[in-house]
This record gives sequence, structure tokens and C-alpha cells, in this order.
Amino acid sequence: MKINNYLYGLFFIGITLLGCKENDVKIDNSNSNLEQYTPDQADWTTFDTKPFEGGTNTSHAPDGVGWLTAESWNEAEWDGTVYDPTTMSQDKFADCLCPSGDQIRGIREVFYENNPFEDVNKPTKAEVDEWHRIAINHIRALVGYTSEDRQIKKDHCLFARALWGDQRKFTTIWDEKYPGENGTAYGPCQGSANAHCGASFIPDLEDQISYLPEGHDGCSTQAGAEGVFSGPKSNIPWSIKFSRAFCSTLRAEGFWGGHTGPWFHREKFGFSFWDNDPSNNNNNAILRAKWGGELMPSLYCNPDDNNVDCES
Repeated sequence: MKINNYLYGLFFIGITLLGCKENDVKIDNSNSNLEQYTPDQADWTTFDTKPFEGGTNTSHAPDGVGWLTAESWNEAEWDGTVYDPTTMSQDKFADCLCPSGDQIRGIREVFYENNPFEDVNKPTKAEVDEWHRIAINHIRALVGYTSEDRQIKKDHCLFARALWGDQRKFTTIWDEKYPGENGTAYGPCQGSANAHCGASFIPDLEDQISYLPEGHDGCSTQAGAEGVFSGPKSNIPWSIKFSRAFCSTLRAEGFWGGHTGPWFHREKFGFSFWDNDPSNNNNNAILRAKWGGELMPSLYCNPDDNNVDCES
């Protein structure tokens, strides 16, 4: 196992070279002060209805996902093993964390331990926001990131900025007041193939007010990252809707990938899901993820990074 030596004392990791099972790691994700972070302006109408239109799914909970069997969930259970990406191939590591594209190892148990949705047929935005916080921290626990400084936090400005980016990308509601060069990060974006069009768009303070809690400071551009993921579907239940975004990226890029890294190492996040074709039940639900706050160092040395000596 190769870990940056100067960080070695921060945590203990158990690893396995032969399989995906070993020691026990637990994480406390309790939150007694549930607060909505996704702005009211985000239209989730189709996300409430599409999962049930075909009769496949019975709820937004893991057991309500019609195409995932009890056997597949049993195979996706987590026994506490901490997975070290330096000890296995990229594909093997992806298999350990994501037994399937819709199943993150151990996520079903985490869901039912926390019961994040009071009504599993129509979870609120606040509940889904909190579930994503819990789920990302579970992903981090899979690689041994369980200390307090490794726990991700929700951020109002990042949630708002993710939605503003999607509004800029998929609508024209901001275009008259905020002109710019079409197809750029700032936008406008009509007809642009740039997935990140709208990434740097932020309306003025007056236009921000209705998207933020009363008395919240205005939002501005801060150091961070953005990921735009097309894997999620509009008809996938909320408990696993995000999973395809993470699992497909992990498999394509590995632990040290540019779009994978923030899932493990950024301090704060904000999500926006967008259905750009409400009439199509099988349409993708684009996830625009904003990542901010402190960028924590990786505790695993990348053996393919020529600028780092993993033996020192």
C-alpha cells in the first residue's frame, strides 16, 4: 500500500489484495436540523412522476427500484473493508466500490439506517439534499476517509450556482439581462455543445435573493470545480439517481481522475438535476455538480503521477 508518508499517521487503513471484504468502518451521518439547499425554482415535477410511469418502480427507496433484485443488493453489501486504489487495477477498484452502475457498495444499508425520506414516494428537496450529503460521505468511508475534516458539507451558493448554470445552459431566462458570448462558460448557451456552458454564470445580487435563504450573503465566483454528468436518468428513483454519475466516472477515470477527485476530496458541494425533455420518460437527468471549499489532499499516492515519488 502506498500512502503519502507525511499523512500516514492521520488514519489507519485495512486493505485486501484478493477480494472486496475486510474490516469494519462506521460513519455518523446524523443531522437533526434538516434544511433545503436546492432552490425552490428547481423544477422537479418529472422527477416525482417519471419513476412510476412505467410501473417498474414502487418507491424512491432502494427496495422500490424495480430492476435491482434482492440478490444484487446482497452482493452489493459492505462489510467495512477499506479499499486502497494503489493495490488493485482501476477496473477492480471500480468493481469494489460499484458492483453495478446503479449500486454503490453498501448504499442500501446506509439508506435504511438513516431513512432519509419520510415519504418514499415523494421525498422533499431538503431530504434529497441531505441524502446526497450522507451518500457522498459513505463513498468517502469506502476509502477510509472518515475523519471530521473529510466529511462533505452542503453549501447554499454551490446549489444555487449549479441551478443558475443549468438555467443558463437550457433556457433563455437570463439572456436578455445578461448578454455574453454564446457557448462560453458565462453564456448564453443556446445551441452550444459545451456541456459546461453556464459554469461561471452568476446573476447580480438582486436576482440572487429569491434563490437563497433570507439574509444569506450574495454568491460570487470561488475556487472550486464543476462536473457535468449525463449518466443519471430522469426516471430513476432518488435514492440511486446520482449513482450512475459517480460509478461511470469512477470506472472511466479511476480514483485520481479529474472528475472523480472532488467526490472524495472537496469540502463542499451543490447539485442540480435537469430534465431537458420532460416528454421523454427515459430522458437523461443531467447532474451539474459544483464543488468548493478546501481541496483536501489525497491520502493515496498516484503511482502514475511522474511528479510524485510514492516510495518516499
